[in-house]
Amino acid sequence: MPRPSPVTDAVRSLIEGDGHRAWSLDELLEEVRRQIKTANFSTILRAVWTLEKRSLVDRVDLGDGKARYEAPRDHHEHVRCIRCGSIAEVPGCVVDEAAAGVEARTGYAVQSHQVVFAGLCPDCRAVTAGSGR
Repeated sequence: MPRPSPVTDAVRSLIEGDGHRAWSLDELLEEVRRQIKTANFSTILRAVWTLEKRSLVDRVDLGDGKARYEAPRDHHEHVRCIRCGSIAEVPGCVVDEAAAGVEARTGYAVQSHQVVFAGLCPDCRAVTAGSGR
């Protein structure tokens, strides 16, 4: 059993906390440093690896070049703003029917999928509409 780690505990608490979200390593570091001043990037990375090995966090690739981590839950998709980079969760799975079509067309038995929608968040959309673009 791994020895107790205040950084790992803090990371787990953030990831499992209210307001479900996918955390980047930089975001985790910023928040953990508020509690534990000695936390650094490598302690955050080791904490995330430990939690991932224990299946307490899931790694998510949202197409922005950053690994992100979230609490394991029911399958869902994400949408990312192409302007400001904000991310929102899309409740439930919106591609189950498409997966059945992929199976029918390819003969593959689809086991999982990951879809990230990209567009403009409400704030960026308002700014774009206001500028006439």
